[in-house]
Amino acid sequence: MTPDYHSDDFATARLEDTVSLRSAAREARATLYAVLSRLELNDLDGEEQPYIDDCLGALAILEEALR
Repeated sequence: MTPDYHSDDFATARLEDTVSLRSAAREARATLYAVLSRLELNDLDGEEQPYIDDCLGALAILEEALR
């Protein structure tokens, strides 16, 4: 069964779902790093800084959750 990461149930996952949660968090972290990299490369005028800050905040949350 494939987890539905967009469902309300995902936010209240049980302890046995830890592996799925960590897997999803790792995937989200990799995606955020890719987005952050693209934003930084294209942001010559600083217009994307709010998005970059959002990505950095999300990464900090995910990395703390993975500990």
